[in-house]
Amino acid sequence: MNSALSGVPVARRKTAAATLALFAVLFLAVGAVAASGTGTAPVRAFAVIALLVSALLGLLAWGVAHSVKLELAEQRLDAAIEQAVAAHGGTALACGCGHDHDPDELHVTDACRHDGAGEACEHDCETCVLAALRPSPTATRGERLSR
Repeated sequence: MNSALSGVPVARRKTAAATLALFAVLFLAVGAVAASGTGTAPVRAFAVIALLVSALLGLLAWGVAHSVKLELAEQRLDAAIEQAVAAHGGTALACGCGHDHDPDELHVTDACRHDGAGEACEHDCETCVLAALRPSPTATRGERLSR
């Protein structure tokens, strides 16, 4: 993950998201109480400011929580790839399809053997180790989840 938050451990980000969410709820309550009374213009302005701060803190909490969700999903994907590679001999990125794979992007990086330049290559790695992880386009959601 290429973000400034990726350097912060997941546990600290979860704590920060929870703290931001609690402060958002606090400011929401303060703003709602201030807005519910029949107050003067400064009190109404305070209520609007409190509600805006609440919205901002809520968005920040959501962003931090979303970054945690994305990082955990990336970790699960990495573990699944490592498991698939280990299940097929443990040779990293050697699927037997005759192509070198870029470990960061998982696409073919070398030229095809049939023409030597890769210009007319239509290789799609259907026989690749990672092809077993792809769900069938005709499978139902229940069948995909059971894999």
